[in-house]
Amino acid sequence: MEYTGLETMVGLAGEPPKTISISYSIMHSEELLRQAWNTIYIAILPYCFKCKVPLVWHSPPDNNVLFHCPDCKRQWVKDKDWQAKEKEALLGHSNIS
Repeated sequence: MEYTGLETMVGLAGEPPKTISISYSIMHSEELLRQAWNTIYIAILPYCFKCKVPLVWHSPPDNNVLFHCPDCKRQWVKDKDWQAKEKEALLGHSNIS
């Protein structure tokens, strides 16, 4: 069987919150994976699970917003521990978990 990428999205139960926190470690992992996949000509595109549309990236983050959905206006934001993890990474002794 063959599936398109969007068909691989597994639905989540219930209504997603309007604001969704993302940890520094998840974004760090995503960045490493995105760079690796891009070298073999595959793009990683974050999609809104509810609307199944590509998210709009904010780079650099705008008021802690990393992504937003252009349809439902949900926002993916830095979590509360982001600033401390960024400082650790800059100092070179990060325990990203």
